[in-house]
Amino acid sequence: VREIAARAGVIPALVHRYFGAKEHLLRAAMEQSQRQIAARIADIHDVRRDIGVLFHATLDEKEFVAALARASLDGVLPDFPAGYPTMGGLVRMIEERLGTQASAGRHDPRVIVACLGSMTLGYALFGEFILRGTRLDGEDRGRVEQAIIDVARDIVALALDPEATRSG
Repeated sequence: VREIAARAGVIPALVHRYFGAKEHLLRAAMEQSQRQIAARIADIHDVRRDIGVLFHATLDEKEFVAALARASLDGVLPDFPAGYPTMGGLVRMIEERLGTQASAGRHDPRVIVACLGSMTLGYALFGEFILRGTRLDGEDRGRVEQAIIDVARDIVALALDPEATRSG
């Protein structure tokens, strides 16, 4: 709280007076980050084509991702993210893309978004570890991240294709 107050240029008591418990401050900060991510992806009309926007919007909010991980591990804010605008918006977008074929889609749109969320949040949190573990840490970061986006795009395309055959 002291660090946040110092960044804001106020005394810690003012932060406590405005937000109360630390959990309220954490929730407010996380909701603000959600809104920033949601605003960046609001103009996405094709998840497959624009998946890079989602990927980079998440990477740009690493403090949010770290706070989310810590809060999840500690069991803080168990109802978070009720009404999460980014994930809910992506689910609706995929449902609209599938239209009347939503039930005929290869995968449930919620599962597709869960996979995208896992991929982007996981990379945002553990990217350095993942790159070292796969020996990609010596490669050009921009090219590696573009390749990850390309794979995600392929996964979404396959998941959305109701005509694709299931393997195994």
